[in-house]
Amino acid sequence: MATLQETRARHAQDVVSGNMAGLMGDFTPAAMSKVMGIAANPITATSFEVKDLGNNEAGITHIGATSRVIWSRWEETGGKWQIADLAERPA
Repeated sequence: MATLQETRARHAQDVVSGNMAGLMGDFTPAAMSKVMGIAANPITATSFEVKDLGNNEAGITHIGATSRVIWSRWEETGGKWQIADLAERPA
């Protein structure tokens, strides 16, 4: 199983690359409604920074013409790390 840090970095790279198929497995069913709210305004980025906030939480800054920060709480489910909660935060 990939570490939490590896999974976060891969997730952020999938956002930059637009790999929707890879992203969909990263969310618990409970997080999907929040994902759809954020996806209504798609993230356009060329790079990212991951900040570990402790307690399985992270702030991922997606950097492009503008920056967007997504806070996420991760949990281990079925042998992999998934996002259980997320919200957009001020950059």
